[in-house]
Amino acid sequence: MLKDDFTAQGTKIEGQYENDRNAENSKLFSDIIKEAYGVDQVIVAHHLVYVRQDTDPNGFKIQIVEEIPSADSLIFDHEVAEKIWGEGFEHILIELACLPVDQRDARLAELYYNRITI
Repeated sequence: MLKDDFTAQGTKIEGQYENDRNAENSKLFSDIIKEAYGVDQVIVAHHLVYVRQDTDPNGFKIQIVEEIPSADSLIFDHEVAEKIWGEGFEHILIELACLPVDQRDARLAELYYNRITI
């Protein structure tokens, strides 16, 4: 999938690349969003979308749709990283930032699913 998302000259075809990347890693990104934002509903498409519940000033329950524009926006969000990794999250973000994208998501999955949680 992802290998077809580049022109012959090696330029990334943005829309399709992001769709394929998100589809390939949908479980990972969904799991991170669910944990970081405490939500149950996540839609992984071109953007990462989640629905959160809130109460309006009149006491009515409402659903608010939030959008994360890209996987890297999720991965490198410091608030999300601190919720996932705790204090000292910076070294993980530095490691991930130094990797090419095709390796970054696999490494993120290793780090996320193999961490010790208390």
